[in-house]
Amino acid sequence: MEEARPQSRGVKLLRQIWPWAVGVAILAAIATKVPYTSFRAAIGQGPHLDLAAIDLLVVVVTLCTDSFATWVSLIALRMARPLRQVLAVRGAIFVLFIINYALGQGGFGYYLHRTGTPAPRAVGATLFLIGTNLAALLVMTFVATALGPVGDNRLWWTLMIGCSGYLVYLGVIWIVPASLARRQVLAPLFDAGLRGHGLAMLVRIPHVLVMSFGILAAMRVWGIPVPLSAGLTIMPIVVIASALPIAPAGLGTTQAALVVFFSQYASGASGDDRSAAVLAFAIVHFVYGILALLAVGLVCIPIARRSGVMPGRTASS
Repeated sequence: MEEARPQSRGVKLLRQIWPWAVGVAILAAIATKVPYTSFRAAIGQGPHLDLAAIDLLVVVVTLCTDSFATWVSLIALRMARPLRQVLAVRGAIFVLFIINYALGQGGFGYYLHRTGTPAPRAVGATLFLIGTNLAALLVMTFVATALGPVGDNRLWWTLMIGCSGYLVYLGVIWIVPASLARRQVLAPLFDAGLRGHGLAMLVRIPHVLVMSFGILAAMRVWGIPVPLSAGLTIMPIVVIASALPIAPAGLGTTQAALVVFFSQYASGASGDDRSAAVLAFAIVHFVYGILALLAVGLVCIPIARRSGVMPGRTASS
């Protein structure tokens, strides 16, 4: 029995490390294709203080729009919570988002369970929040691509398939099959109905726009003049890449998407130099974004604890 403990610790450690390893591997694959000299020069010459400030501002505004959308979505699910409480908890779980998007959403599910929602229904509510967020991103990207195609047929067909799948899902919600609706995990989805799904997606639009144009603003501050039209039509794709549960906080996937779609707008004598400039921005932006998430999370954690909705001090203490 004693010999099994090191193995268990090893497996646990591996589970914690492998998402970071995947993200670093993606970054390494990109880095091998850009000139190191150009990459180092771009990092050294960038306006770091300005970028850090805009990243912090975007994180704060993102928290506000995300919390409002979550608050309205909970009302649609008939699980209303105080807006101030939702704001504090969403900010507190920003620390979990650094590890993984799904883990952060799971932290919010824990909050729902701790405040009176049965565990299966809390899981269902979490799925609803994740699903409507991704659906809003998907639909907005589809519309933006239709208005201004990015010239990639594979992307267009991927969006078509994704939107078609979501329409099928909404058809199931409309039909309300008894065998599915009576399951506690899925019941919140049917409780929301088509109206609740539509409302949840509608209030997500400001949140999606802030995430998209936040990256656009950061790129412009860094000196990459991405046109507003490109930010509208392409940036939601980057946001989707950042939300993929592959690596922590979109490490690797976000940087790859930025290099692929926006290198043409950077300055440089060659395509490789322009890719190096965008990669330099993407990595520095990631680091400052993580620090901003940590700062906001560390401010909100004590507030959430004082409210009695997180482990630690309760409101009575």
